[in-house]
Amino acid sequence: MLKSIKIPIAFLLTGIAWAFLSDPVIILLLGHSDTYKQDLVRELNDVTFVIIITIILYIEIKRQQRKLSQSEEEYRQLFESNPNPMWIYDIETFKFIKVNDAAIATYGYTRKQFLSKTIFDIRSEHDREKVKKEIKKNKYGINYSGTWEHIKANGEFFKVSIISHYVTFNNKKSKMVMATDLTELLDKEQKLNDALEKLKKHNITLLDIAWSNSHELRKPLCSIISLVDLLQESTNSEEKAEYLSLLNQCAAELDEMSRKNNEKLDKLGLS
Repeated sequence: MLKSIKIPIAFLLTGIAWAFLSDPVIILLLGHSDTYKQDLVRELNDVTFVIIITIILYIEIKRQQRKLSQSEEEYRQLFESNPNPMWIYDIETFKFIKVNDAAIATYGYTRKQFLSKTIFDIRSEHDREKVKKEIKKNKYGINYSGTWEHIKANGEFFKVSIISHYVTFNNKKSKMVMATDLTELLDKEQKLNDALEKLKKHNITLLDIAWSNSHELRKPLCSIISLVDLLQESTNSEEKAEYLSLLNQCAAELDEMSRKNNEKLDKLGLS
């Protein structure tokens, strides 16, 4: 606000100073001259003031135009070179009126094709009413519309995050939109979830094996140790035969448990 009134105030003060000071100076310098000569000098003084003011105004206007052009170019570059797809659409007709290079590359349409379409042409049919409701709900300022499903020119569906805000473009009420492609992010998230699920299954299996080693395997192992002691102490051939039969059963049971645990480790790729 201060910058916008500095120039008018400067010209106003200069004009007032010129008007009040120039005439006394003329009288002082040309007081001995006739009236015609004094009037001629006054007219030349007024013309000189107008010429000087015109030149200064012209220079200032050109300077402001250069700054405005530079600012417009910077904003254009921010739009055109943004790595995320961006577009501007007419909020009355919903037609695209400007798209950036990233939008063309991501969606697969040419610029001409894009500008012949509406924002509904890149969405599935069942989302269209939902989009209209979302637009009506949006307020001035930045609007975070969440995640939507869009369609590329080749028919491929993909997820995007939408941020938008209202703008005036070519004297039309419009909306500028930035769409962030979530494909890579969602793919990484899915891979992470898969890895976590796999790790969870691994942990469950390893806990199962650990429980088996500490509880199930101990039973036949303890039985084998006890039977070996009994076998060593026994002198009766029938008892020895019975102990050997029990040893074989315990050994077979131990082997079966070990085999099952090894199969579980094989499935995990840890054997």
